[in-house]
Amino acid sequence: MDALTDILASMRLRGEVYFRCELSAPWGMDIDRTPVAEFHVVARGSCWLKMADMEKSICLEAGDVVVFPHGHAHVLLDAPDSVALPAEAIIGSRKIDRYGPVVYGSGGTTANILCGYFEFDRNVRYPLIDALPPLIHIQGADATEMSWLQTTINFICYETRAMRPGTEAVVNRLVEVLFAQIMRAYIAQTATPPGILGAIADAKVGLALNAMHLRPEYAWSLEELAQHAGMSRTAFTQRFHTLAGRTPMHYLTEWRMQKAKEMLISTSMTMPTIAERVGYQSEASFGKAFKKYIGVSPGACRREAALSH
Repeated sequence: MDALTDILASMRLRGEVYFRCELSAPWGMDIDRTPVAEFHVVARGSCWLKMADMEKSICLEAGDVVVFPHGHAHVLLDAPDSVALPAEAIIGSRKIDRYGPVVYGSGGTTANILCGYFEFDRNVRYPLIDALPPLIHIQGADATEMSWLQTTINFICYETRAMRPGTEAVVNRLVEVLFAQIMRAYIAQTATPPGILGAIADAKVGLALNAMHLRPEYAWSLEELAQHAGMSRTAFTQRFHTLAGRTPMHYLTEWRMQKAKEMLISTSMTMPTIAERVGYQSEASFGKAFKKYIGVSPGACRREAALSH
């Protein structure tokens, strides 16, 4: 299993489409900060995006997708100088069923926008999410290089319009696929992806990272990881730290503790078994490391999870 696949699988990622918007100029939608990572797909037409601290508005064209990984507030407009109303005011008291559509505007130039969200466990700090910027903008103009992404977008747009039996299940699975493909596109389009994404994208460091994720229980040494990367120990350590912002062994311990937390919450495995699965022969040493990185003991983590369900 490669690192990105393993990371995405651990995030308990899920997502949905809120609704489709059929908007006609003039219009503007002001969207508050949210605890989820919202996204918009411009299915037809164009619009403008504004965010706090953004020097200039961004024009979004048909086929573009934007994601706000940390839930930042933003404004969508038909033109940069249009007036924006809160999203709640545009939706009003209408009940949105079967993805809408939400129809709003005064009959001018039209734009169709798909609005949805990605959600994951915010109680866990994922290096991948920490590495993401406030805004990811994938342009539809790159469709020739990323036809797989546009195919997913087109499929989601079609399903939300057609509303056939099983549409909701299909759309929800496609939204999860969309997130993975957006991560791929972001890595491919960014010269030096930040944080762990840079390590995943690096031709040499990525090989060592994949090895860690494939066998997190193995007693990895720096020498062995450097060999996987085809680098000297010193060069590998420096390169990994430059890209990921942490040493290889620090990252490995973080990942092991994250995997351990997942097993504590979602399985009935014993503590010794979990300790062994993440590379610890001693339950005591595992407990010490877990408390250092997670903040509570393994037992307390399992009890808290049980109480919350």
